[in-house]
Amino acid sequence: MKKQVFLVVLLCAIAFSATAQQAVKIGPLGFLFGNYNLRYEKGISEKGSVQVGANYYSYELFDVSSTGFGLDAAYRNYFKEAIRGAYVAPALGFQTNTTSVSVDDDTSVGFSLLNIGATLGYQWVAGGGFVTDLGLGYGYNVELGKDDQLLNDYGGGGVKFTFAIGYAF
Repeated sequence: MKKQVFLVVLLCAIAFSATAQQAVKIGPLGFLFGNYNLRYEKGISEKGSVQVGANYYSYELFDVSSTGFGLDAAYRNYFKEAIRGAYVAPALGFQTNTTSVSVDDDTSVGFSLLNIGATLGYQWVAGGGFVTDLGLGYGYNVELGKDDQLLNDYGGGGVKFTFAIGYAF
């Protein structure tokens, strides 16, 4: 067991010290809809990077309010150089949601999802470090759990669009 832990720690140290390419990004369009997200990307090899992110959303439409939080991770394989240019990125995410309806009573229900998907995209890094990330992909949600009051199934697939801006250092 100690040998396995040492090997994992050693591999992580090598991977994260292999390159100093990193970026921090936000999705600015989400602010219009009450969705706030932050992404951190770190180059781990000549053509590869790992991106982790978190998002929080809270919005109200008529008598329904929805609040949720999610975490995600992706491995980005760039075709030429890590964190620059065209990439393909398989991803995995987790999301939890609470929805409240206040028509006659204050009913609050929740559900959790696991998301599996992939994105094909392009990331520009300007001379001053400004980053623009555009991507298009597909994601499939697997319902992990929901309150008994929910009749709808929240699993299923759909198109994913990426637009993020940030700073590379």
